[in-house]
Parts: sequence; structure tokens; C-alpha cells
Amino acid sequence: MNIYQAIWDADMEGNGIRPISSSEDKDKSRGYVVVNTKNCRPEHHILKEVYIPEEKRSSYQLVEKLFNNYALNQKNKEKNTINELVEVEDFLKMAIQSFPSRIAKQFIEEKSNRKFSELQWYTYLHDLWFRQFNSENGKDLSGFEHVFIGEQQSKRLVGHHFWYKYWLEDNADINEHRQDQIVMNCSVPSEQICNTLDVITVGYHLKAFDYQKNRFVKLIKKNCGFFVGVSAEGILALGAVRAASQESAAEDAVINGVHYKLELSRSRDGRSIRTFYPIYVPS
Repeated sequence: MNIYQAIWDADMEGNGIRPISSSEDKDKSRGYVVVNTKNCRPEHHILKEVYIPEEKRSSYQLVEKLFNNYALNQKNKEKNTINELVEVEDFLKMAIQSFPSRIAKQFIEEKSNRKFSELQWYTYLHDLWFRQFNSENGKDLSGFEHVFIGEQQSKRLVGHHFWYKYWLEDNADINEHRQDQIVMNCSVPSEQICNTLDVITVGYHLKAFDYQKNRFVKLIKKNCGFFVGVSAEGILALGAVRAASQESAAEDAVINGVHYKLELSRSRDGRSIRTFYPIYVPS
């Protein structure tokens, strides 16, 4: 069984949004992300157009509520509030009921020879993605913050591997927060650029808003890879499977006929994800 392909397919049937080229037909009933990698200028939008159907919108609204819950600088401690914990709970309750999550749960149960109750699976995903930990000079880190939101490390942006947040930041006029803003610089090695629309690797600058200091910080991301169109719960499921034992889920993945390495690292104690993102592997 190609577990990564199975999760991708399930997500596209669920809340995932299919990446398409400018020449393909736009199916509003299923949603679409128009991807344009043909040129690269500061004013260029790689994710040219996004349409999310109403029945899929709840997933994106739930994850978007979490975007302002974290300190930008990874050296700063988090001030976790009750409202923020409730937002995480609402998001995770939706995620564990999704098609991708159910497939990941079944796969991990079979490979680990154990059964998860709904509460146990919730706790498993929470610890994997949302449990906070320290690492070197980083305080209260989490896999979710790193992958879905990004963190400041000196003048660099680290993490930031969620296409939907990238798209919001690249379209300040339609982003109700109107905070973080992308400026393209396209500093990506040519061997890491692939022809598929499913994964993008790109370099850019980000004008990120620091909610603790109430001001913007200019950060640079030299090389960032992310899945296009995969929902937040889809990424949680892919990452959970990848984080399973090496014997169960290899780092190599073939999705829609394209070979990727799914890069993953953990917290020092191994209980939580530190980072997770795809790297195109040239054939």
C-alpha cells in the first residue's frame, strides 16, 4: 500500500484543494489552486488563484484561528491562554474525524499492533504536533508552530511549510488579518525545482508581524518546500505516518508519480515533531 498516496487521495476527496495549471478547467465544486511557476519576479504570484468551496472552508477557518497564537521569535516563551487551547481543541476535533486522519490512524494501528480510542488518537496527534518543548535556545516550540506558521531565528524565517498561510501572506488585500506579507526573491537551486504542481520550492522574504512587540519584522527564507492544496489535517496525517517507526513509513514517498523525500525531525525526547516538509528528488 502506498500510504502517502492514499492520504493524498483521501484529502483531495475531503478538504484538500487540487493544484491545477492556468490552462486546466476550474472545478468550483471541488476547489482549485492555480499554480504558476513559469516566471519569477518580485510581483509574481506562484499561487495565482485559489478557490475554496463553502463545504471545505471550515477546515481553513479553524486552522487560521491558530495563526496568531504563537510568539514569532523562537527564543520567547509562549503565553498560552484558555481561548487558544480551545481553538487547538476545536481544530483537532475536526482533524481526527477527517478521511486522511482515519487512514493514518488505521495504518499506524496495524504497524504498531495497537488500537487507539478516539481520545487516545486525539492525544497522540496533540503530543506529536502541539506539545511544547525546549530545544537549545528555543522556548516552547512545537511542530505545528514550526510547520504551519514559521518562526524567527535571528533574521531568518524557519519552518513555514503550509501553502494556505503562504497564500494569505502573498495576498494581503484578501487576507482579513492583513499582517504578514510575502516578497518573492526566488533563490532556489534549479535541481530542486520540479515540474509537478503538487510541491513548490521557493525563496522569499516575509514581513512578519510580531504580536508580542506589536511591530513588523523582515525575515528571509532562502529555500522553502511545501505541499500545494493539502489541507491542514492532511499534513497532520502525512506527518503522523512519516513519524511512525522507520520500518513502517519510509522517508521516500511517491505521490502522483513524483518522488519526494519527506524530511522530518523530532524533539530531543522523540515525542513530538520538530519539522516536516517535502523535498523533490530528481529522477
